[in-house]
Amino acid sequence: MFKKTLIIVTVLALAALALVPPAWPGTLPASIVPDGARWVAHLDMEKFVATKLYEYLKQDGRLEIKNRDLDHWLKIDLFKDVTGVTIFGLEPGEKQAVFAVAGKFDKARILTLLDLDEKHQEIPYGGATILVTGDGQGAFINDGLIVYSESRPAIEKVLDTVAGKAKNFSSSKLHAAFKDLSSGAFLSGVVEDLAGLGLEVKQSKIVDTTKGLLFVAQEKGDSFQARLQVTADSPESGKNMADIVQGFIALGRMSQGEGHRAIPASLLDGLKIKIEGKVVRLELDMPSREAADLASRGKGMSFFD
Repeated sequence: MFKKTLIIVTVLALAALALVPPAWPGTLPASIVPDGARWVAHLDMEKFVATKLYEYLKQDGRLEIKNRDLDHWLKIDLFKDVTGVTIFGLEPGEKQAVFAVAGKFDKARILTLLDLDEKHQEIPYGGATILVTGDGQGAFINDGLIVYSESRPAIEKVLDTVAGKAKNFSSSKLHAAFKDLSSGAFLSGVVEDLAGLGLEVKQSKIVDTTKGLLFVAQEKGDSFQARLQVTADSPESGKNMADIVQGFIALGRMSQGEGHRAIPASLLDGLKIKIEGKVVRLELDMPSREAADLASRGKGMSFFD
C-alpha cells in the first residue's frame, strides 16, 4: 500500500513528460538529496494545479484517478493534498531511485493501515524509523514528507543526509544545473550523464553519445511550453541528434491526415530545434487547450484496487 500510494503520486509527472517528445512547493528539497545523486526530477503540484492545462485535463476526465486505497483508505486528494514530488537516482540501477512526496498526510492513519500488513516492519535508524513493506521501504522525514525506495541503502543514505551525517548535493554541479532552470516550471529535471546511467536507460548509439540532459515544462498565459536540452559528446554527435529529430518531424508531417494516430499539426508546428556546438535544444510551444487535447487521446488514470 505504501509503495502504491507513491506510485500514484508519481504518475502525474510521467503523464506530463508524455506531452513532449523524448514531477513540494517552491524550490527543490536539496537537504534530502545526497551528494553524488546522478539525476533528479521535480514536480511542483501546486504550480501544475494553477495552470489552464490542468483545468482542461480535469474537464476532459484525463486526470480521473480510480483507486480505492487512495480515496477511501488513505483519505488523500491527490491534487489538493500533495504539494510536490521529487525523484532522484543514486547508484546505477533502477532500484536506486528514491521518491520524495510532500503534502498534507494523516500520518497516524497511514501508520495504522501499515500495521495491517503482515509483512510490515519498523526498523529504528538513527532518530528515524524505516517502514518496511512487502516491496520496499520508506520513512517519514516529518509529518509532511515521505521518502520511499526499493533499496534499503538508498533510504539509509537519505536519512543520513537529512541528519547531517552525510553531505547533500547543494554544492554539486547537478544542483547548480537545476537552479538554472526556469523558476516558473511545474516539471523539471536534470541528468548529469545519460550515457553513464547504464542499465537505467536503454542503450543506443544516441544514448552512448549523450552527456547532460535537462528538461522543463511550464505554462505562460494559455500556452504550454516544454524545453528539452541535450549535451552531446561532440559537435558532430550533436548535429547527428538534430538530424534524427528533424527526420522524425518530416515523417510526422508526411503522416498528417492518416487517421487518429497522425501527429497533430499544432505539435509539429510548435516544435523547434536549435543546435549550438554540442548542445541540442528542442523547444515546444502550443496552446494549452491543444496540449490537453493531445494528452486526452489516451485513457484516464486508473489503478488496480
